[in-house]
Amino acid sequence: MDLEEGDRVAGFVLIRDADGQLHALRAGAVQGISPAEDGAECVMTLSGGRFLRVPRPLERVLGWFA
Repeated sequence: MDLEEGDRVAGFVLIRDADGQLHALRAGAVQGISPAEDGAECVMTLSGGRFLRVPRPLERVLGWFA
């Protein structure tokens, strides 16, 4: 299986962070998503107070969770 960013697999959404690492996140683990100042990327706040920088605009990331 070739996994791509934005794919849904078994209840997870695949997200690639700014370092290129692929993460599988459940929607319930995401506490919030905020656009960065330039609008070209966003920051996700995850359970446990962790942050994930995603080099995609907010609208695109929100679409993955829709």
